[in-house]
Amino acid sequence: MKGIDSNVIIYALNKDLPEHEPCRVLLEKVAKGLETIAIPAVVLMESYHVLVRAYKFAPSEVKKRLVSIIESENITILGQGLSSILLAFDVAEDFDTGGRDSLIAACLLENNIKEIYSHDSDFDKIRLIKRIDPV
Repeated sequence: MKGIDSNVIIYALNKDLPEHEPCRVLLEKVAKGLETIAIPAVVLMESYHVLVRAYKFAPSEVKKRLVSIIESENITILGQGLSSILLAFDVAEDFDTGGRDSLIAACLLENNIKEIYSHDSDFDKIRLIKRIDPV
């Protein structure tokens, strides 16, 4: 199982972006059961925020699309608690990464997930996780 970053979801759901097609194909593979992924809860909220605020999608449409992703039997949603936050502080300090990326990484690491689909090269700093760029 691999994790997934918000940028992959955002690209997959926004046809106007040049990264759309490879990210859409990845989510289609997941929907067909060819791959399973884990999504930290913060990724879903970050995706919602960007699609609604930056790209001006209707909130109800974004919610509908994200809920359909959440309900896929090939996706595990990872929660975050105090232990995730404390580990994220360590990740941020050790690898000089931002808060959200550190929290995403911490959620994955707590669940023994060592790979993430992301177009964000900042994940390359976190040597405990391998970044796979679907683009």
